[in-house]
Amino acid sequence: MQDGQVLKSTNFVIQKYLEKPHLIQRRKYDIRLWVSVNQEGKTFICREGYIRTSSDFYTLEKESLGNVNMHLTNNAV
Repeated sequence: MQDGQVLKSTNFVIQKYLEKPHLIQRRKYDIRLWVSVNQEGKTFICREGYIRTSSDFYTLEKESLGNVNMHLTNNAV
């Protein structure tokens, strides 16, 4: 962000792509948890979450790199 710019939203998703991911049964996964931080900085974490796995096994073979079913765990894919 450059000087003078104003944020248009106060909601953000922060994520980094991991080149060497931890796998569950050869599949990439993510863990969904809900966290809320109030204006005083107090944090609230929902105790219930869930794990999503990719549809296909993860591999670094060149012909598989474009396979979104291997990389993404989003249930809308």
